Amino acid sequence: MNTFQVNIYTPESLKVSEEAVALRVPGLDGDYGVMSGRLPCVIALKAGEVRMDQPGRKRRFDCGEGFLEMSDNTANLFVNTCKETTKEPIVWKR
Repeated sequence: MNTFQVNIYTPESLKVSEEAVALRVPGLDGDYGVMSGRLPCVIALKAGEVRMDQPGRKRRFDCGEGFLEMSDNTANLFVNTCKETTKEPIVWKR
């Protein structure tokens, strides 16, 4: 499974720094899906749910507005606020 690095920054601190298989973010003009190998880009984000799929589990975050910068197989999200909304990680069973 191809993974990429996801970093979520707020003005206070680095909130998340983990590997992911897929990422879905709320762009100003609709949701965007990000996967490993994505071409470099910058996406303006509106406040909403960020979904991060990791090997074996899924995580959800309620994030404020900001932007996503994708380069070198790393997604950096710079947002006003970020709070994990998943009470318990959703575990995929095989």
